Amino acid sequence: MKTSLLSFGILLFAAGTLQANVITCSNNAINAGMYTTIQAAHDAAGVGDTVYVMGSPSSYGDLTIKTRITVIGAGYALTGTQYNYASTLGNIYFDTVGFGNPVSGTHLMGLYFQGINQTGSGAINNITIERCFVNSTLNIYGHNWNIRNNNAYYININNNSYIYIQNNFIGYIQNTNSPTVVVSNNDFVSYSYNTFYNTSNALIANNIFYYCNPTAGATGCTFSNNITTASTAMVLPPAGNTGANNINNTPPGFTDATIPSATVSQASISGYNWKLKPTSPGHNTGTDATDIGAYGGAYPMPNLTGATRIPQMQLFNAAGVVPQGGNLNVNFKARKQN
Repeated sequence: MKTSLLSFGILLFAAGTLQANVITCSNNAINAGMYTTIQAAHDAAGVGDTVYVMGSPSSYGDLTIKTRITVIGAGYALTGTQYNYASTLGNIYFDTVGFGNPVSGTHLMGLYFQGINQTGSGAINNITIERCFVNSTLNIYGHNWNIRNNNAYYININNNSYIYIQNNFIGYIQNTNSPTVVVSNNDFVSYSYNTFYNTSNALIANNIFYYCNPTAGATGCTFSNNITTASTAMVLPPAGNTGANNINNTPPGFTDATIPSATVSQASISGYNWKLKPTSPGHNTGTDATDIGAYGGAYPMPNLTGATRIPQMQLFNAAGVVPQGGNLNVNFKARKQN
């Protein structure tokens, strides 16, 4: 008999030390979880609980979040594991109607999903989204959101405050008017039109704009220590904005020479090495003396797979039928995560 388990994180701390519950979810028969649907796993969770979503060849569908939880997936573009299955969801909805638990404070990690939306109205604050692939629109519905280390097509800030968009790969951003919005150390590479729309007063620093247009759609913003590369000249800061130390119309000097000299599709970003060479004009020239782009700044991009910090199982095989009292041979392999 041979049993194979999907790759996923291994908890290395004793369950007795946890204050909150851990709930597992898997819709793959060869790796059972406590629940087979993501919504059932969520509905069984209480405030502060963690839901682990196993990698699977099948999507878990939509998730409506009605309480403050942490949701951790296996990643979105895994390599080097037994099956390389992503944790794929549909749309994620924050529900503010008809329940008594707080949604604010939710943390999403290591997931592939379509977008963030809201059911009802009212502010949803203190949200963290990291190491996720967002295939459509990431809508922000409150203050103090941290968006970091993601691959996100489009972020709609909805004129909220204290929004920190750091160390991501992004297509474009729109609808912000607050001076407390920080857009730093991102690589804008996957959208050929305007990077910003209806954007004002934001701090825009240490970003790489690769074959996209950051000079339109922004007013009253501060552009500092950014790099632009395009087929036509694009100079920062644009008229009506301020800033200094931008590197205009210059190749970033990526390590990977195979990156196309044009926009790159969001789905193919994980296939390239976007780190800067030591000879790059962006190397250690950010406002904090680290690299410009996603690999510098406060949250350097840890990987382009979405794998989270918990150790990850790469292989688990138990082979053979043994008599009572016999030995069962087990092949187990795991790796440390950044």
